[in-house]
Amino acid sequence: MLNKKRKIGMKFAMIMAAAAAFSGCTYVPAGTTEPKDEIAVSIYDRGSIPASEGSYSDNRWTRWINQAGPANVKFIPVPRNESRPTLLKWFAAGSAPDIINEYNTAFRNNLYEQHQLLPLDPYLRLMPEYEKLIRRYPELKKAGTKSDGKLYEIGKLNEAYPLHAFFIRTDWLNKLHLTMPETQEEFFQVAKAFAERDPDGNGRNDTYGTNISYYSESALNEMFGDSSSSTQFSWGLRDGAIVRQWDNELASLTFKKRLYDQGIIDKNYMYDSDGSKAKQDFLNGKIGIYINPSVNWLEFTLSDLAILKKNVPEAEVAPLAYPVTTMGQFTGAINNPVQMTTVINVHTKKPEAAARYIDFMMKPQTSVTFLGEEGVHWQRNPNGCPGVLDPYKEKYEVSYNADYQMFVTDIQQKCGYMVNRWNPQVPEQRTALELFKKAQALYLDPGKQYPGLTVGEAMPVFPNRLNAIQTALLKEIADLYIKAMISGVTYSPEQAIKDAQAVWDQAGGKQLEDYMNEWYHENKDQAFLAKDLWEIVKRQGAEMQ
Repeated sequence: MLNKKRKIGMKFAMIMAAAAAFSGCTYVPAGTTEPKDEIAVSIYDRGSIPASEGSYSDNRWTRWINQAGPANVKFIPVPRNESRPTLLKWFAAGSAPDIINEYNTAFRNNLYEQHQLLPLDPYLRLMPEYEKLIRRYPELKKAGTKSDGKLYEIGKLNEAYPLHAFFIRTDWLNKLHLTMPETQEEFFQVAKAFAERDPDGNGRNDTYGTNISYYSESALNEMFGDSSSSTQFSWGLRDGAIVRQWDNELASLTFKKRLYDQGIIDKNYMYDSDGSKAKQDFLNGKIGIYINPSVNWLEFTLSDLAILKKNVPEAEVAPLAYPVTTMGQFTGAINNPVQMTTVINVHTKKPEAAARYIDFMMKPQTSVTFLGEEGVHWQRNPNGCPGVLDPYKEKYEVSYNADYQMFVTDIQQKCGYMVNRWNPQVPEQRTALELFKKAQALYLDPGKQYPGLTVGEAMPVFPNRLNAIQTALLKEIADLYIKAMISGVTYSPEQAIKDAQAVWDQAGGKQLEDYMNEWYHENKDQAFLAKDLWEIVKRQGAEMQ
């Protein structure tokens, strides 16, 4: 049983009932005397739940949801990197879950085009928490409404924090008498020194200057304003028109090839599909400039850096601003502040139960329960907000529950913001908070350019016919760029870009350009673009104080 003597003074009148339910005392919401309906909900399987916690379908959090919530929920795990084909098979077989949690905007749009989604307007009355939220933030309703004028998608407001970030070993800088790099050439020379001058002092050639993997390559591309990734091309705005940013791609490809040719990165980087090899190299003290492609700030500052310090006690790390390049100075990707995540299967037999479940998960007392147990996982910090108490328990017993709350907004009050999650009276957490604030200053700077048109999930979605063209082109052009990376002098970046442009013209790339420009001219006044992102960054900066 949670220790009820530790009252946290939150504004949520139901917290103690929620806490009792979490500890095993079943909380029965008012009006739920009848048997609960059964629904199925998809959940990402990231392979990160410890065996001691159970599985994605059965763990402390799923059991609590079924005890305290309005429905009996069967959670259906979906492999994170295979969610789209897996869900497609389920829809084709008529066995898709009632509720689909999926970040892929294009896939959700395809489901809409195939009439697989339930319009949600008639069920909003059963989701009063979401009704309140979209009245307060109408951009959420706008983002979830499709071309027929009906609401189909549930989403959330996120904190617009730095999502891609570079971290540099400052102890290596000091040991090698180097300064913090500010330009692309300085970045290259520092990384080269980290790879060649034995900064860890073990007498072996076993360090890397920096890292590239499936996602971190996209972050490195952003140094040059190149927003291309495995799922999208790099688009920019020039003279009032949307254009492909071939010059930016040439600049980033040339730089990456130089890193590869000089042995500054792992030459087997293309096999590190999820970045786990690069992360382990960093934690073992073998990478000088670590490109983190999706920063979980609490986990990184309190858990990952603790592991690094345990392995390498002298290690010191600081955030590194994206260097000035031949294409200008950019910031890295910023976490999408308006994010659609969740839809309901049009074939569900229990739409009311699905709506009530979503409402239950959005209740403030539910969010408090998902912080874990007071005095074990968290305690109230000097900000008056729940702060991490034990980073290891947080990582292994709590952090994995985030995917069960994919559609939950947690920044409706100051305690939802990252700066209020650390306890500055604890030395390790004070250091973590200082590192995060430095990163905010470096990356949330509207004086720098944002790479591309907007955040990835706000990019226009191609219809199926054009999406097939894009998918084929992404694969063929990516292969050309990898060939340029690993072929030495026999195949240059310039030739790769030239060949990519030829492929683009032959395979229908002009159709993609025409669609992008049509979309832009029809939607430029209401679309969520980089300028709107910076406005939200500014607004949130005031709200989190």
